[in-house]
Formats: sequence, C-alpha cells, structure tokens
Amino acid sequence: MRLMIGLLGVLIAFVGLIIAAEPRLILDFLSRHKKKLWLHGVAVVFRLLVGYLLIEFADSTAIPLVVAAVGWFAIIAAIFLLILGRANFKKLISWAVELNDAQGRAAGIIATLFGAFMVYIAL
Repeated sequence: MRLMIGLLGVLIAFVGLIIAAEPRLILDFLSRHKKKLWLHGVAVVFRLLVGYLLIEFADSTAIPLVVAAVGWFAIIAAIFLLILGRANFKKLISWAVELNDAQGRAAGIIATLFGAFMVYIAL
C-alpha cells in the first residue's frame, strides 16, 4: 500500500513539474482529448483511488487526520466530477485549458507539492 501511494505521489509530482515548466504540454493534451469519455473516467477513477489509498493508509502516518482529510477531499472531488456530467466536464476542461501560463505554472507547483506530500507520507 505504501509503495502504491509513493508511486502515485511520484507520478503526480512528475506531471506537476511538467506543468510548472511547460504548461502548454499538458493543457494542449487536455484540449485535444476533452471530448473523450476516457478522460472523464480517468479523472474520476484516479481521484477515487488516491482518496481510498489515503484514507486506508492514514492511521499509519504521523499526521492521520490530515491524510484522511485529503483522502476524503479527493473522494468528494471524484463524486463532484461524476455528478458534473460529461457536458459540464468538457466545459471545465475548456476553462482549464484557457488558463494563462502563469496560472498553469501555479497549478503545476501545487500538483508537485501534493505529489511530494504523498511521497513523504509513504516513507
């Protein structure tokens, strides 16, 4: 379980670094695939997986309340994306793609920090 959380953290941090360095790479990818069902599915399933792992693993960390809260936040975000529906999900992605580079870089830094947090709690 720890290994899976650590690997997800590395993945999230890596993508965050890419976004921070060159936001258009990921934003253009999202723009090209925003109409595809798999993107919506991955967004929901990934958040559910991260949330489940964090909640399940929370008690064995030094900060269980924080880890569990982040896990529940991820699950709530997944449910929100599911309830949002396909049409509104496409609008959300369209909005995200329109962010300027500074906003994209800030989002990349936040993602990198979250990934680093996941690696930290997995250690």
